[in-house]
Amino acid sequence: MNKTQLFTLAALSATLAYPIQAQQTPANTLGDFTMERVLTLSGITSTVPPNLPQVILNALASDAIEVHQVFTYNSAQRTLEQTSYVLPGHSAVPNPNLGSAPVNDHYIIQIDSVQLGQAHGQAAALIGHVISNDIPTPFGDIAGTEVTLSFGYQGSGPSIQFSSIAESVTPVYAIYTATGVGSLSASASTPKCSVATLNGVYTYTLRGFIQTGPSAFMPYVESGHFTADGNGTVAVIGTNNIGGTVGLNRFQINYTVNDDCTASFKWSRGAMDVQVSNSGQRLNLVFTSPSAVIAMGDGQLQ
Repeated sequence: MNKTQLFTLAALSATLAYPIQAQQTPANTLGDFTMERVLTLSGITSTVPPNLPQVILNALASDAIEVHQVFTYNSAQRTLEQTSYVLPGHSAVPNPNLGSAPVNDHYIIQIDSVQLGQAHGQAAALIGHVISNDIPTPFGDIAGTEVTLSFGYQGSGPSIQFSSIAESVTPVYAIYTATGVGSLSASASTPKCSVATLNGVYTYTLRGFIQTGPSAFMPYVESGHFTADGNGTVAVIGTNNIGGTVGLNRFQINYTVNDDCTASFKWSRGAMDVQVSNSGQRLNLVFTSPSAVIAMGDGQLQ
């Protein structure tokens, strides 16, 4: 297919490939699910050729090997994890040996919204953006791209059938399969935070005052961005203005995140108390140290 056809498929996937009466809802209205499907070359369209040796393409075309794609949705964290595995042709689905199979690619999608509806059963479309692609896809590193995953399903439980599964990674590729298998919960899991909740690139703004004497204060503002690695370390790049004097900040912060989404930032010159949204997309920041800094601010995941 050409590029126009790819974008047509992407548009179809956003509406579940058939008409439904759906409304955009918060992403945690859909429960956790795991979905496994077998990809076929005929179901893939792309704007760039896959970075795969011809011998691999030939093996896929002849069914000597096959790729199993697994989606795992965490409704509390609003993250959709995708991992694809290379298995011998005609392997079982679901496959009990995925843990020992070679990984083809791996990425994590932060889900921004979900559309739910009914058409020939139940249907859902998850829309978000890729926040991590540590094992690049055959079409390259897709970090930052928009992704829509749509599918139909019947009921809920530990063993269900999915249908009309369409993934659109705009504007790079789209994948369609008729069926998949897995599990799905009818209700969202209880939101909990962890150190992994804070993950990605955030812009931030701080504002307040710095005390310079018993009753003397200077205005303080700062803005910039920081990168959280999901493991407890933040790298900061920012510009501040303290009473008209401009400075550049480049330093690292250690952070912790509690189950209730309270968090703390600590570094050699200070500390902050932090409130993290359940999705990890927004932050409220308050200086707690040094006491001379009376300031607060906020951050937003990009």
